[in-house]
Amino acid sequence: MEYQEKKIVPPTRVTHITFHRIKDPLYVFQLTIWSLPPLAAAAITFAAFLRARPQRRVPGGYALRFLFLTLFFWSAFNAIATLVSSEKAIFLATQFAYLGVSLAPVAWFVFAVTYSQRVLKISRHALNTISALPLITMLLALSNSSHHLIWIDLRFVSADGFTGLITEHGFWFYVHAVYSYALILVATAVLAFALTQYKQHHQSLLAAVFAPVVAVTTNLLSLSPWNPYPWLDLTMVGFVVAVLILDVGIMRRGLLRNAPVSRERVIEHLKDPVLVLNHDGEIIDANQSALSAWDHEFSLLGNTIDELIPRIPSEILFSPDSNSETTIAGRAYEIASTPLDPTNVATQVAIVFRDVTERRAAISALQNAKAELQRMAHTDALTNMHNRRYFMERLQTEFERIQRHGSVLSVLLFDLDHFKKVNDTYGHDIGDAVLIAIADVVNQVKRGTDIACRFGGEEFALLLPETDKIGAINLAQRMRRSIESYPYATKVGHNVQVTASIGVATLSQADQAPENLLKTADRALYKAKDGGRNMVCISND
Repeated sequence: MEYQEKKIVPPTRVTHITFHRIKDPLYVFQLTIWSLPPLAAAAITFAAFLRARPQRRVPGGYALRFLFLTLFFWSAFNAIATLVSSEKAIFLATQFAYLGVSLAPVAWFVFAVTYSQRVLKISRHALNTISALPLITMLLALSNSSHHLIWIDLRFVSADGFTGLITEHGFWFYVHAVYSYALILVATAVLAFALTQYKQHHQSLLAAVFAPVVAVTTNLLSLSPWNPYPWLDLTMVGFVVAVLILDVGIMRRGLLRNAPVSRERVIEHLKDPVLVLNHDGEIIDANQSALSAWDHEFSLLGNTIDELIPRIPSEILFSPDSNSETTIAGRAYEIASTPLDPTNVATQVAIVFRDVTERRAAISALQNAKAELQRMAHTDALTNMHNRRYFMERLQTEFERIQRHGSVLSVLLFDLDHFKKVNDTYGHDIGDAVLIAIADVVNQVKRGTDIACRFGGEEFALLLPETDKIGAINLAQRMRRSIESYPYATKVGHNVQVTASIGVATLSQADQAPENLLKTADRALYKAKDGGRNMVCISND
């Protein structure tokens, strides 16, 4: 295409820029082939902006939408510059394109940082500082006529009904260009590094790298002397390709929704302490929970695990998928060890510490409560002796043992003589005190293997494992004498006269059930009562 060039300002010395109308009236529109690249770029970037809306609340979502918006402004105002023929309108559109030109690199940087999250952390103050130069560039572009720091020369060309603008840039443009390329380079490196940690996202990694490369390459070509169409910003072509790459490689693959790089944040923010050891047992990394829990006491990094856990064998820590328990600084931990490379014997090991102090305390309290409930179910509340239920369970157990292995077993049943008279004379409080005193007598007389219980009321029973008839009678006589001679006046407060009648029974071959042994002892007890009380009797059965 042949075109004529009209210089508005000599390139040797710029004092001001004026606009010279060629022949077209103001606000006359033109639609040529040169409008297609920026129009396509504007349409695609705006569509990408809308498509990214559902993902705006995930890490990097807002920044990616802002990136597409800045590219849309850049493309849209470039399209306007190709659609109008007025030199003033063309230059005005070129100025407003800097709403996107200046902020697009910042948007890409913010997207990379917020999506990567832990690879590079940046404060709001630092972000404001990074955005300062692009904002200055935007203001300088809108006020270029006062200083000419962005453009020092404007040349309009006209051919075949098209009017275009060729610019020569000033000092500040190159400052902004170098700064922008540096931001894009750092952002791309951060994003690429984050994605390399996850092999399943290699396509997204390629998209994150090639999209900015395509945009920057076309931008450099557009600014170079080798641009065959200097009135056309070839960056628009790069935008079309770059946005399509980002759309396919990041948004369509659900990378923002999955946010794989948040795994590092998961480790960092785990409540469970995590340590990484080398093959020598040296602590080479620790998450924030580990540092908060122990670093002030043990100075973790650079020291060995033995200083933290001195009594745990190293083979437990370095065994694949090993689990153990330990105590650190008064707290209980379950520890799980996982080699980071199971195929390498000298690999690093990740150890997760699960604080189970409260859980252990809760389990212990539950076990204690269960034991207490069981004790209460088997214990007489007044005398603190075993109750009838427990006695019958133990009698059944002993009966089954004797049937299997053969042995002897005896039972004592005794009843306090005329105990109703004690209650009627002294009251039930004294009666209860007497029952407690009887429990004390029984505990003093019985042997360690004997099972004593309060059957109910004033009736008591003893289970005598490995005891024959003679041994049972001897123990019964000691029991009877001890009950009679007990110092009730001192212990109870009244000189109460208490005696007991005792029945003795020993298991015989004819006893086919434990209840038969009790019935035999009960008959012996009534024999003692009928015989005059305060005596020991054996059933004739």
